[in-house]
Amino acid sequence: MKYLLLFSFVCIFNVFGYAHETNEAFFTIIQKENTIEIKAEFPWTMRNALTAFNPSLKKSTNKDNFENTFVEYIKANLILKDRNGNILKYQAYQELENNDHSHQNNYLIIFKGSDLFEITNTIMFNVYDNQVNYNTITINSKQETFKTKSGLTHFELSESMNTKNRYYFFLFIPIIYIVYRWFVNKKTTTNKVYSLLL
Repeated sequence: MKYLLLFSFVCIFNVFGYAHETNEAFFTIIQKENTIEIKAEFPWTMRNALTAFNPSLKKSTNKDNFENTFVEYIKANLILKDRNGNILKYQAYQELENNDHSHQNNYLIIFKGSDLFEITNTIMFNVYDNQVNYNTITINSKQETFKTKSGLTHFELSESMNTKNRYYFFLFIPIIYIVYRWFVNKKTTTNKVYSLLL
């Protein structure tokens, strides 16, 4: 009976104790008008990635050192580019509430720019060879999910994600034609009325 209770406890702890694997991170990326907002869910092992990136953190108790290393780590491992190949500039981050999941850390990471086209995400690759990052992109109410892992560190967004503004051009062609025809017809009608009056 004692072993049955122990086995049950271990099973329950495994089911409810871990929301994500230690080698998985989740990113929800939303393109706004002039910024890219990324909600990131890191497992508790993110601390290991930071200390591997900056070994001096092993002896540090200063929170600023961890925060500065976190920013540098994000800049080095989460690279966003626009359609012209320009790197979008990191702007800020904010720690979010973790909804009672003490085994993970949630952050809002903000980049400045628009026209998102390519993402390189190698976060925690320096800790796990089998690290997988799930990237869910939302642009113009369209959504796609991409994985980055060893051997596949970056991806490009499909053309359909960024086509909203291109369709406006095609809408203007008939509008311009209709307006042109209206002015031509109005001018012709005016000339006919004027010539009848003479």
